[in-house]
Amino acid sequence: MILSGEKGSGVWNVEFLSEQDMIRINVTLSVGAGVRAEVAALLSEMADLSRGERGCIGYEILENCRLEDTMMIIETWENEAVLATHKESGHFTRIIPRVRELATEMKSQKFTTMASADEAITGRRTVREYTGEKICTGVIERVVRAGMYAPSVKDRRPWEFFVMEDAKHLHELAEILPGSEALRTAPMAILVCCNTRLAGLEGGNWPQELGACVQNMLLQAYAEGLGTAWIGVYPKMHFVHEVKKALHLSSEFVPFAVVAIGKTARETDTVTERYDPLKVHFISR
Repeated sequence: MILSGEKGSGVWNVEFLSEQDMIRINVTLSVGAGVRAEVAALLSEMADLSRGERGCIGYEILENCRLEDTMMIIETWENEAVLATHKESGHFTRIIPRVRELATEMKSQKFTTMASADEAITGRRTVREYTGEKICTGVIERVVRAGMYAPSVKDRRPWEFFVMEDAKHLHELAEILPGSEALRTAPMAILVCCNTRLAGLEGGNWPQELGACVQNMLLQAYAEGLGTAWIGVYPKMHFVHEVKKALHLSSEFVPFAVVAIGKTARETDTVTERYDPLKVHFISR
């Protein structure tokens, strides 16, 4: 369940749910350049103090690399009771009203039914038809953030992301890439590329690293209640070159995959159990 609140009605303008529910709250802030540094300092202090509270699972501050006036708080709490205690803490009552004064706008979203890892892994399906409803910036950032937590050799993190929200680029890629009909109805897609300057001299592991990155993104999108389609580009070099040319990418970027994301237009089919014990082999001495 997701509810949002406007400035003036309080950052935490959300419906209370069962104390047994784990809660995540995402707060998006619009902040002018003149007060950005002060807001960043306040939120950094808020994060440090909140992480020390009982029941705080996570408290992160993000800054938008595309929109300089946008910041975001991502916080996760064990249940409603510990969240209520947090809202009465001295640092909350001191810092959040000041942040609210400085921000030109604050909106919040509350999530209480995020899919578990097992649910996302077994429930995710390729979606080829979408409603076209726009995806908010906060969701896009969380999906990309999940991708950035994939494993990589020597922590090189050779990935780069190009977010496309305009129909022109989406339809152009749909013409180039086979099996990409999802791009004709999806409201957005993310091109995942390898930055060869970050991949290392040997560079042999980046396809596996980017594959793990894309899988993380698919699972995060599922947890957000969205559908996805993984459209491969690499290693078919003809399509790699065509995508680079269409998007005017510089030489260090190698297009790996396009991930279409959006709200599913119709329910996807379920599949039968895929676990096959005959494919599991135990090696012993």
